[in-house]
Amino acid sequence: MPIVSIVLPVYNGEKYLAQSIKSVINQTFEDWELIIVNDCSGDNSLQIMQSFAQKEKRIKIINNEVNKKLPASLNIGFALAVGKYLTWTSDDNSYKPQALEKMVQYLDTHPQTDLVSMNYDYIDEQEKYINEFDNIFPYKRVTADLLQHNNVGAAFMYRRSIAEKTGKYDEFTFCAEDYDYWCRIALIGNIEYTNDNIYQYRVNSQSLSATQRPQVVEKTKYIKRKYMLDFFDKFNYSRFDRILTMLNLNIKPNSLPDSLIFALLKIYKTTIKLLSNLIFWNRGLRCHFRKYLLIKKFSYSVRKDQT
Repeated sequence: MPIVSIVLPVYNGEKYLAQSIKSVINQTFEDWELIIVNDCSGDNSLQIMQSFAQKEKRIKIINNEVNKKLPASLNIGFALAVGKYLTWTSDDNSYKPQALEKMVQYLDTHPQTDLVSMNYDYIDEQEKYINEFDNIFPYKRVTADLLQHNNVGAAFMYRRSIAEKTGKYDEFTFCAEDYDYWCRIALIGNIEYTNDNIYQYRVNSQSLSATQRPQVVEKTKYIKRKYMLDFFDKFNYSRFDRILTMLNLNIKPNSLPDSLIFALLKIYKTTIKLLSNLIFWNRGLRCHFRKYLLIKKFSYSVRKDQT
């Protein structure tokens, strides 16, 4: 049995499909299987994948009888996958040569990690470099921020064990099925991130992200609302962060008008900043603040001992 199973859903992907398949074949880590799910392509995609499968025994082809869309195709592919580690890629993207090796090595040496996400390049349709995934975020990627942004991205690998707990990709979340799946893993498992640059993500005018943009936005908001309270509980969101999140999702935390809520948040934020500056620059206030923290810590310890 191969260690890694890669699923490649394809729908009319003839333009970049050969390059995507070659990037798997050229991996330094060789213990893999590639399951290509042809979702009723009307172009030359089937012929391209067949030409590779005839030469490479590690490649399997599944042909959907009707067009079932991306999440259903992923479920079909992973139902036949036998690997210890799982991942999937797109027909217009490609792996760098050491991608599988680095992801496998990370999961092998970090048994507590259920899914690892790595960095990658954005390129255009002419292979020109645009940016890096890590550069999009002004902070280090962490799981708690997944509710705000899909910070797992397109370069990832996860264990079969967490996939069995998470279940299938949700077909209702078509156009954001990956984001939904990462949120579900985050709530029951452990996601970790590295800055290893292992992948090339093509900004393609014909991709789902481009042609179905309104649906992507709609499904993403639906997913955020769906898992919002669970993320609040698991990752201990502060009251301030909870309110900001709900405002961003157009969910009113109470009956107050939005304008008043924003005004109160601004006052709260300004007050915190002012107090922080006063404590930092005033020696007397710093001493009082330290005493307050020590008393609070002592009181908490006494209550904990009593219980």
